Amino acid sequence: MRTGRGRAGGAILAIALLPAALHAQAAPQTRPTKAQIDNAAFVLRVITSALQSNEVEQPVKNALFECLYANPVSKVSEATDKVIAANPGKVDRKDVSQMLAVIAGVCGYRPAAPAAKPAPKK
Repeated sequence: MRTGRGRAGGAILAIALLPAALHAQAAPQTRPTKAQIDNAAFVLRVITSALQSNEVEQPVKNALFECLYANPVSKVSEATDKVIAANPGKVDRKDVSQMLAVIAGVCGYRPAAPAAKPAPKK
C-alpha cells in the first residue's frame, strides 16, 4: 500500500475537496443493503490494512484510528461514498491507495502543505 505516491497522488490532492471531518453521530438507521455492507466491509479492510502497514505514516494511522473509535463503520463508509460520488471519475474504488486517501480525508487527515522552495539566488 502506498501513501500518496504514484497513482494515488491525484486522490491525495482531492482531499482538499473533502467535507469537514466526520464526527460521531448516534442516529437510528434502517437495515443496510448488501451493497452498503459490502462497501463498509471494504472500507474496514482498507483501514485495517493501513493500520498494520509500515508504509502508512503515523499521522494517517492516528486519524484512521480516532475516526474508527468515534464513528461506526457505516458512517465512515457513507461519508466515503459521498466524497466519491461528488468527485466522479477521480477515485478508482478498486485502487486501495486512492481509497485510503479518501477514507483518511473523510476521517479528518489533512496532509501538511509542502514547504515552499526558496527563490534562486542571483
